[in-house]
Amino acid sequence: MTDEAGFTLIEALVALTLGVSVVAVVLSTLHIASSGAARSVSVAAEAEAFARAGAVLAGDAGHGLKLRNAQGDVIFRGQPTDVSFPATPRLDAAAPVLLRFELRATADGTDLMRLEAPLLAEGSPGPFGAGQVIWHGAGAWELRYLDDKTAWRRDWSGADLPRAFGLVALNAPQTVELVAAFPLLAEPDCALGPGPKCSLPPEVFP
Repeated sequence: MTDEAGFTLIEALVALTLGVSVVAVVLSTLHIASSGAARSVSVAAEAEAFARAGAVLAGDAGHGLKLRNAQGDVIFRGQPTDVSFPATPRLDAAAPVLLRFELRATADGTDLMRLEAPLLAEGSPGPFGAGQVIWHGAGAWELRYLDDKTAWRRDWSGADLPRAFGLVALNAPQTVELVAAFPLLAEPDCALGPGPKCSLPPEVFP
């Protein structure tokens, strides 16, 4: 008498269990791959936004001017939450503008705002526009200012412009990011107003 072909109940249950395990492993692998891809896309988007904000800061600082107000003080304000300085306008205009970058706390991090105002003849600013968010970072951030001894300060009240400014995340204050440098070579030639070595036209000076 020959054995009948087929599975016993136990064999069928074992096969079913193995099949369920294989499906679970496959689904888990797909989920991990999908999560990894989503994280990669998110990291890439954050890096791109960070680079765009850095380009804006560097471009504006590169057009920065060392101008004085009616009292003879350099027009510059640097605090942990905001920085403002005169700059040549991006569009054709007869006078410099006052740029202001401001950090504003939000529910899930910090917004970096860019605002612009006309710079009046006496060196005081006109009204600022509404401004725009150029970058959003997770957590709390502050501004820092680089002195001539390569030390970073939380604020700036010196008689000259800092060499650069940048941002730090307060959970890692040792690392200054989004650094924007001021044009060192252009400052001395234009510091006292129009002159033979200053490349800026006389009308940009108050």
